[in-house]
Amino acid sequence: MLNKKVYEILKMDLRKDTHVKPDTAVIYTHTVLSGSMTFIKSHADAMRRFVPVYAGARRVENGLPLDGRDVYVANDSPVFGIAREYAFRRWGWAPKLVSALRGKDPAIVHAHFGTAGPAGLALAKQLDVPLVVTFHGADATLNHSKAASSRRGRDLIRGKGKLIDGAARFIAVSNYIRDRLLEQGYPENKVSVHRNGINLNDFSPKVAEIRKKQVLFVGRFVEKKGVRVLVDAAAKLREAGIVFELILVGDGPLRESIAADCEKAGIDCRFTGFLPIDEVRNWLAQASVVAVPSITAADGDSEGLPTILLESQAMETPVVATYHSGIPEGVVNNETAELVQPGDSEALASSLSTFLNSPDKISAFGKAGRRFVADNFGLEEQVSVLEGIYNELIEEHGKARVRHSLKSAPV
Repeated sequence: MLNKKVYEILKMDLRKDTHVKPDTAVIYTHTVLSGSMTFIKSHADAMRRFVPVYAGARRVENGLPLDGRDVYVANDSPVFGIAREYAFRRWGWAPKLVSALRGKDPAIVHAHFGTAGPAGLALAKQLDVPLVVTFHGADATLNHSKAASSRRGRDLIRGKGKLIDGAARFIAVSNYIRDRLLEQGYPENKVSVHRNGINLNDFSPKVAEIRKKQVLFVGRFVEKKGVRVLVDAAAKLREAGIVFELILVGDGPLRESIAADCEKAGIDCRFTGFLPIDEVRNWLAQASVVAVPSITAADGDSEGLPTILLESQAMETPVVATYHSGIPEGVVNNETAELVQPGDSEALASSLSTFLNSPDKISAFGKAGRRFVADNFGLEEQVSVLEGIYNELIEEHGKARVRHSLKSAPV
C-alpha cells in the first residue's frame, strides 16, 4: 500500500502534460551569452513547451541582450564573484545559483558545448533533473594536448568519465561530430544528431533585391574559418581583373594580420566587426555569394555545422564552402552551394568568380537553397524535435526516480 502511494506521488513529476503549464529548461553556457551564440538564443526563444532560464558561470560583457528573461550566474558580485565562479567550475559548488534555479522548478538542464558539460552535470544533479549536452564543433574535435591547454578543456578532460555516466543525452550538430564523439568513447545509445534550425521568417529575401558584386564572409577570424585561404582566393580574383568587394563580418585574433594581407594584395575589402543579426541579414541580402572556406586547424579545431550556411541559403544567397566537417550535410553540392577542397584557394577563387559573373546562377542556386533549408532546417520543426527529446528524457528520469523510491520504500 505504501509503495502505491509513493508511485502516485512521484508519478506527478513525470510532466507528461506540457499543454497545461510549460516546464522550465535551464540553458547553461559558461558565458551568458556571448555574441556568437545567437543560435542558442534563437532556439530557446522558439520553444513552446518549455520556458528557458539562462544559467552560467558568468554574464559576458556586451553579450546578447536577454532583457525580460531569467538569467542566473555563479559570478554574481564584484567582490566574491570570481571566487564563486571558480568554486562552481572546479567543484560544482554554487548554493546560491542552485537555490535560484530550484525556485524555477526546472525539468531539465541543457548545456551547450561539451566543455560546459561537467558544470551542467553539477547543476543537473543538485536539481535532480536530466542533463543534455550539445557538442558544436571544437569541443569534439580538438586534440588532447590543445584541449588540455585551456581551463575549459581541462574541465572536460577531468570530468569526462562522470559526464558520460551522468548525462542523459549527448547531441551532435552533425553526423561528423557524432562520429568524433563515438571515437572518443561516448556511448552510442546516448549520442543523437540534432541540427540547428533557422527562422525562415527572420531570414527571408527581400523582393527584387539587387545583388552587388560582393563576396561575404561571416565568422570569427581564427584558423579553422579559413580566412587566409579566402584572402589568397580574393587576391587571385583581383589579379584576374574581376571587380568585386570582399566584406568581412566578424572579429578575432587574426584580424590585424588578415587586414595587412588584404592591404598588401590590394584587395577592395571592408571589415565590419561583429554585427547585430539585422545588419548581417542586410549583407546577406545584397551579396552575390557567401564564402565559408573552413579548414581543420593545426590543433584539430573543426567546425560543427556553421549556422551561416543555413542563414545564407534561407536568404537565397549561394554559398561556396569546403568539404569539411559537417558542411556537406548542410548544403546540396552543385545545387545550393559549391564545395571545394579545404585550403585550395585556386578552386575557391574559380568557384566564387562564377557567381560574381552570373546573376542567373545566383538566382538558381539561391532559390534551391531556400527550398532546401525550408525542407530540412526550419526552426520550429527543429525546436519541436528538441522539445521531444526533452520530454523523453524527463519521463525516463521520472520513471527512474519512481523505481528508486519503490526499492527504498519500507514494506
